[in-house]
Amino acid sequence: MKKLLTGFYALILTFCFACISNACDIEGLYDNYQAVYMPSTNTWTTGGMADDRIVLTKKTSTGSGSYSEYYNSDGTLAVALDSNFEFIKDGRLIAVDNADLKYYEVKYEDGKFTEKPLCEAELAEIFPKAQIVKISEFQKNKITVNKLVSEDKIIVLLNDTDKSFYKYSCNPNVQNKDIKGLLKLTTKGKVKFSHYGDKKNLYTIKVKTGLGCACKEKCNCLKNGEKCTCGEKCNCKEKCNCLKDGEKCTCGENCNCKEKCNCLKDGEKCTCSENCNCKEKCNCLKDGEKCTCGENCNCKKECNCLKDGEKCTCGENCNCKK
Repeated sequence: MKKLLTGFYALILTFCFACISNACDIEGLYDNYQAVYMPSTNTWTTGGMADDRIVLTKKTSTGSGSYSEYYNSDGTLAVALDSNFEFIKDGRLIAVDNADLKYYEVKYEDGKFTEKPLCEAELAEIFPKAQIVKISEFQKNKITVNKLVSEDKIIVLLNDTDKSFYKYSCNPNVQNKDIKGLLKLTTKGKVKFSHYGDKKNLYTIKVKTGLGCACKEKCNCLKNGEKCTCGEKCNCKEKCNCLKDGEKCTCGENCNCKEKCNCLKDGEKCTCSENCNCKEKCNCLKDGEKCTCGENCNCKKECNCLKDGEKCTCGENCNCKK
């Protein structure tokens, strides 16, 4: 029985390690692996029987600096990438440049394969449970990351500068084995990111732990139920999940707010500014634009109100209701 339990625990640990290494929902492509592109559906897989499929085989050439090359079935070069690891996620082929901490999506356009750089928002779609940390956000090569005591913190380093991180590594080793910018932070402390211990160009990630807050980037979290400030333009109250600047934050059960929107408690009004969609039947836009009048709508400037659901034109000094 003891041996059986030992084997069972070993199996669980192996499974957990595999999930962490492969992020559970990505398919890594290694040397001699095949990637199949389906033009009819504009998707990538590691197999498939579509008539119009394009089958590519990955090769890693030492002469190319260990960058990836993909070959057609007849042995001709289909595309040489600026990456050294690729994976398939949700039908998309994602390329990772571990030397520069940059990320691309491989697209098929005009009969050829090209690489399209991924921005921060697109990278967040690929790694929805991770916090994206840009190199430009380091101040004097230092940055602080907050995590819950009870949870591991996943971050993705994104290089938005002209710096190179060739053969950089973390101490302690918290890097994914294939994606060097994908870090798993399990405890508080400091993570040093450098080229063979070079102190001159050393980057330090300070990991702080707390009990009650799970906000993301640029968010200063206080106690449960208190306010948290997310980024520069969003102030949320309790029951608020804070995301990145420019993205939506959900306040309570009944309010969806965007940038420049102050969300209050459930059932209370929210103040609309230029980019905000408010509650029941009220869409508040810029001055001079149209707003839809319903039961709970106050329009701006010279507004002629029609029936519920119809549009009214806003001009000067007008408040309209149902």
